[in-house]
Amino acid sequence: MTEILINWLIDPKNWGALIITAPIATFALIVAIKNYKRKSGIAISGNFGITSSSRCEESYVSHIILENLKDRAVTIYGIYLKVGHNFYIDLEDHNDSPLIMKPYETYHKKMGEIISYAVNSNTIKMEKLLQDEKTKKRIVLSTSEGKYVVPKRVKRWSPIGEFFKNHLTGIIHTIRVTHNGECIGGNIAFIVDITRKDQTTETIQLMRSDYRLKIFKNFNLTKDCLESKDSLQKYLEQKQQYGLISKDSIIKVHDFEENTNTIRDHYKGEEIIAERWSAFYYYIFGPIYTRYSRLMMNRRNKCANKKNKKTS
Repeated sequence: MTEILINWLIDPKNWGALIITAPIATFALIVAIKNYKRKSGIAISGNFGITSSSRCEESYVSHIILENLKDRAVTIYGIYLKVGHNFYIDLEDHNDSPLIMKPYETYHKKMGEIISYAVNSNTIKMEKLLQDEKTKKRIVLSTSEGKYVVPKRVKRWSPIGEFFKNHLTGIIHTIRVTHNGECIGGNIAFIVDITRKDQTTETIQLMRSDYRLKIFKNFNLTKDCLESKDSLQKYLEQKQQYGLISKDSIIKVHDFEENTNTIRDHYKGEEIIAERWSAFYYYIFGPIYTRYSRLMMNRRNKCANKKNKKTS
């Protein structure tokens, strides 16, 4: 068989056919490889924005954009922002209802202001790292095929697994509160709902310092009216009587500061300020500390079991 092929190639009469068929075969092979790559694995490009606001103390992710570059759907269970080597801020949880990105589909989501960040039962300050240009920030996806750091492809992943491997890993939860579909910042003191005759409601968020700004078109707020919910309610009703607010409207003032304090009281632990850790500290010291922590926990558990056996 080999001799027949060699003789065929040596014969100059067959060179013409070879010159014609070889490029066609090569082109067909290239197309087949590209089609395989197009339909296998994950390729998602993404972008995000970090915004600061006077309405809340911490910067926050204001939007995310994900673009599926493959001709196949991708199942996403969670979207995180990895800050530095060890912090994961959860942006969206899709465990109960997975996000299905269709082939070549673009996913865009705007995100509102936040109250604060928390890890376990503690509040954690992320402002320093979020504003630090030297600290790497990347979108990380939990997919049906694993952890996906845009644009790398790895196995299915969750930051909880990384915590058990390295106790220096921090999983940061974003605390948000919405009112009438709007996200409310942690520095907001009052929310004013003005419901008109046509049942449409205008929601106005107010800080205690907003007497310096022109919030309402026909009148200004005062420092005294922003002292409490009742004083603001009376002040707005007075302006309504003067015709500065439509008399057909219903005004309702909510004390959001009280709501915020209730949320913050839930996280009564130590306040933590996030620091940028080096790769050596996280990847070398972290596993050593984790092994030590597990060893000490096992010893405490053994001591507790011995005490329980003696008392029983």
